[in-house]
Amino acid sequence: MQTLLPEIEEYPERQPLGITDWDARILRVLSQMDPRHLFRRAWGGKHPFAARVRAELATLEGQPFFPERLRDKVLRLRRAARRGRVADAVLIPVLAEVCAASARVLGKTPFDVQIVVIRSLFNGEIAEMGTGEGKSLTAAVGAATLALSGRRVHVMTVNDYLAARDGETFGPLFTELGLTVSFIDDKTPPDGRHGIYRADVVFSAAKNILFDYLRDQTGPTAADLRGLGRKLLSLRGGAGGQPASILQGLDAVIVDEADSVLIDQAATPFILSAGEAILGGLDTLTLRQMLEMSKTLRETRDYMKSEALRRVVLTDEGRERLAALAVGGQGLVAVAPVRNHLAAQALVALHMLERDRDYMLTEKGLAIIDESTGRLMPDRQWSEGLHQFVELKEELEPSEIRTTLGRITFQRFFPRYRHICGMTGTARAAARELSEIYGLSVRRILPRRPDQKRWEPVRILRDIDAKWQAVADLAARLQAKGAPVLIGTRTLAASQACSAALQALGLAHDLLTAEHVEEEAAIVARAGEEGRITVATNMAGRGTDIILSNAARMAGGLQVVLTELHGNSRIDRQLCGRCGRQGDPGTVHRILSLGDDLLLTEGPVAAFLLRLTLRAGMPALCHQGMRLLQGRQTRRAERGRAKLAKQERSRERQLALSGRLE
Repeated sequence: MQTLLPEIEEYPERQPLGITDWDARILRVLSQMDPRHLFRRAWGGKHPFAARVRAELATLEGQPFFPERLRDKVLRLRRAARRGRVADAVLIPVLAEVCAASARVLGKTPFDVQIVVIRSLFNGEIAEMGTGEGKSLTAAVGAATLALSGRRVHVMTVNDYLAARDGETFGPLFTELGLTVSFIDDKTPPDGRHGIYRADVVFSAAKNILFDYLRDQTGPTAADLRGLGRKLLSLRGGAGGQPASILQGLDAVIVDEADSVLIDQAATPFILSAGEAILGGLDTLTLRQMLEMSKTLRETRDYMKSEALRRVVLTDEGRERLAALAVGGQGLVAVAPVRNHLAAQALVALHMLERDRDYMLTEKGLAIIDESTGRLMPDRQWSEGLHQFVELKEELEPSEIRTTLGRITFQRFFPRYRHICGMTGTARAAARELSEIYGLSVRRILPRRPDQKRWEPVRILRDIDAKWQAVADLAARLQAKGAPVLIGTRTLAASQACSAALQALGLAHDLLTAEHVEEEAAIVARAGEEGRITVATNMAGRGTDIILSNAARMAGGLQVVLTELHGNSRIDRQLCGRCGRQGDPGTVHRILSLGDDLLLTEGPVAAFLLRLTLRAGMPALCHQGMRLLQGRQTRRAERGRAKLAKQERSRERQLALSGRLE
């Protein structure tokens, strides 16, 4: 069947909104005075829209599929979409056809809750959809309906594996509707991407599309042509018949786990670079000299460090000591401001970035670990020599310091989509930032079935060893009952410590960390089996679906063990949301310690006060204090993202005459 959509006649993309610092400040004040505008009224499966779609769907049952019937409905939808907001009366017939196609080719009919989420996506909102409510099918049906309305749709998944899985799983649905679908991952060759992006629906991790966008903006054609001329040339093909642009524009996007992508990863600049030249004399010899000099500096005397900010500040005495060590030095070592900055970077590498927590050593070299997802980011580097300092600390050959070709953050990239929407299970806590940065509202979607999970009282141990022993003892008791156990950890090192405690008791278990990402699907698939123990970093909290066996359900369902509070409570909620899904039974156990990273980053005073409350026999008050520290870290991260947004706006104003930042 031929595609229902004609060729797109332009390069769709929304221009930057041009929000000023005063605009952002006013929005923040208004949201603090009356936060109700951040949230839309909650919807549930009993919403009239779902009932009307269900009634329309009933009229299609038993009828053969006629492309002409769908074409007529699609044309009405596309005319309405061009005029602006789509009315229910126009959307419902098309959505019912998509749901009917899903039932025919996939054997899956969306539930009422999923139907109202699709309406929310059409409204350009972030839908807070509970864990296990079927985000993948919702995104596929929503993407198909958006594509039928005349948009070219990108579906942002958590990782490359999910993009490939969803692209293949839901491919028959799009084909049935006359739509083309494709997916992109790290292994997709650059020459073939132009054709892939011509599909009506593209599944991909966010980073792949962002880097392709940067390549379009920094290519030779983009440097010479701006505006309409570049866009027309990109559609016709560049010189010599080669396409000038990889992407076909930024028309519509559905973001899965929207708070993780739009908020947690928003402060990380994505830098497109090339190894064409070493900048400013920052060569390997200079890096080695600065690292050796920094090893002689002492904390408190020569420098002060902030664990929470992961930043080092040199004291006056430290700067004088460096100057004395640099006597006779040449190049950047002899330049005081540069020398001090490099020393601070070297000290961060030496004393604040830890192996198996912040980065891993792989066969290909050093790879950064994303704290919010627990996954490796092999395509990213720390900037300003920090990455190379860490490599030297680990006795690796430092990688090439590359020339920056383009730079952009999610904060500036996603607002350029003409239509942006998404889903996540933890949106309300991030509602203010989603509104201030992206202009998005959050709509809570009531679950199809009530939450059945139970919360056990919090246990707080004096040290980490006692915590892992308690976790292992609990896992042994739960396994003996036949219940599956999911133990959530914050870092790879913590996972290894937990694994050692389980091994000491002779407990067989699976380990899901950044080291075992290739086995992720198989490990998750068996995590819901009777008596299965799984130890996982934050990877288990995003984009995974643990299906319980009947025996496991009878044994009390999935038992989630939270072993440490993260810097943001949303990550904890994602992990705890693995159990009790769709009305299944489940229990959350929280076993913490006074030696956890959360306390170490907040300084000795906080740890001392919490230790006193625990000794006084007040574990509930101690837990409340730990939650307050967690809130402090969350607010600090929010301020950092707000500061980054302000800096980006300032840079954009400074470079307004010469074009965009990227």
